[in-house]
Amino acid sequence: MQSNAYRICNGTADALDGVVIDKYNNHFQIQFFNKNLIEYEQALIQALENIFAPEFIAVKYRFANYSKIKPVFGDNPKTIIEEKDCKFYVDLLDTLNPGLFLDMREARIFFAKQCKGKEILNLFAYTCSFSVHARKNGALKAVNVDISKKNLGKGKENYLLNKIVPAQGEFFCGNAEEYIDWAIKKEKKFGAIAIDPPSFAKDGKKVFSVAKNFEFLAAKAASLLESNGIMLLATNYSEWSNETLQKAAKEAFKANGKECKILAKGSAGKDFPGAGQSKECSMNWMLAKACSNAKL
Repeated sequence: MQSNAYRICNGTADALDGVVIDKYNNHFQIQFFNKNLIEYEQALIQALENIFAPEFIAVKYRFANYSKIKPVFGDNPKTIIEEKDCKFYVDLLDTLNPGLFLDMREARIFFAKQCKGKEILNLFAYTCSFSVHARKNGALKAVNVDISKKNLGKGKENYLLNKIVPAQGEFFCGNAEEYIDWAIKKEKKFGAIAIDPPSFAKDGKKVFSVAKNFEFLAAKAASLLESNGIMLLATNYSEWSNETLQKAAKEAFKANGKECKILAKGSAGKDFPGAGQSKECSMNWMLAKACSNAKL
């Protein structure tokens, strides 16, 4: 295991349909997606206390049109996660998403290994975990784009935690397409681009959805790649498979008169049994490289 944060229970694949349990250092999060299993809440809390001697436990209910977070053990919801040679702040009571998506661990680490000496673009950056890994692995600069000023603020804190000095222009508060359009006008180029959007995102009256907008956005982003640049596409949208992502990548490069080679593809780590195939974790990712005469 390359981290002190990992999934303990992954719902259906672990015979608890609709229940997810995550460990963040010595802090724990139980999520219920199935109302029928709430009756086991106290038993699960007691099991965590007996096995792990936790510092903090939070329970989150995530049903259709209803969400709630409550602390059930301990006083301090904040902790620091170690992932390979990087560190990240996590707060289990801040939002439904505490600051780091554990199912993207392998994608972050693999992507970062390809970024040495490159300037990268991190779209839908959230708390900038892709960029922290990339910068620690020798990326020259990482432009982080997110519509949330709060999330970018957390990203800046993660930079500071990892002793990374940001270059000018590494944080852009705005939507991804807005930044891409600006970058195209400025004729900017990047050696690597990461696109990991939420299934749905609202920015004022604009709504981004993976189903309707991902392929178009990926094609526009691919125009910013250097001749041998790489692009990572990832999504937790349950209707998209890894094959769908690969098709989107090929079409994105094709729209810019290029071909691509698939360097890697995957889902979550070994602590996510059934990943990419269940409602508890449907995340998939792939990494493609621009090339001529690609052998797909």
